Amino acid sequence: TLANRMRELAFLNKGIKIQLTDKRSVNEEGTVKTELFHSTEGLSEFVRFIDQSRPSIIQKIVHMERTDGPIPVEVAMVYNDSFNENIYSYVNNINTIEGGTHVAGFRRSITRVFKNYGEKQGMFEKAKVTVEGDDFREGLSAIISVKVPEPQFEGQTKTKLGNSEVSGVVQTTVSRVLEAYLEENPKEAKYVISKIILAAQARVAAKKARDMVQRK
Repeated sequence: TLANRMRELAFLNKGIKIQLTDKRSVNEEGTVKTELFHSTEGLSEFVRFIDQSRPSIIQKIVHMERTDGPIPVEVAMVYNDSFNENIYSYVNNINTIEGGTHVAGFRRSITRVFKNYGEKQGMFEKAKVTVEGDDFREGLSAIISVKVPEPQFEGQTKTKLGNSEVSGVVQTTVSRVLEAYLEENPKEAKYVISKIILAAQARVAAKKARDMVQRK
């Protein structure tokens, strides 16, 4: 438990070094078990760590950071070949397991940017499929970290961010970087849009199958 938290903090605060020493047992050489946690890349390395067992469909981690202004934002994301969404969010190094406004802003940005790009390229029209919000996040792994001066937490466990102003800051930051990334990497953009189309087609097919079973 301690090691996982130390590793998490090292990823969230790149450059710092945290050493964990277990003095409960001594080995034959007379030394105790020690582990050092240190990350030079921060969230990009964090995403690579949580996604190590899932093959990526794009070459590089997409990293976004905004340090000017009262609410610093850092996001790292990648698409893999799985069917799940893996989003981890943090506010002032606190794991917001219930999400909140920062996650909402991120999701809105992902949907808007990829939808606009896919429509602009005519890929959705060609596939004859209507995409929905969940389709854009299938196979997406991301870490969202924000620093909020006066965070307001909601939810039963107080792990859901409620500050409304954070949503817009995250959405603007992600949209700006992601739009540039898609324009500069058309090949990888096509891979992601193709993945989104497959997700939409699978969703429609699953709905038809359920409807057929219900009719029977």
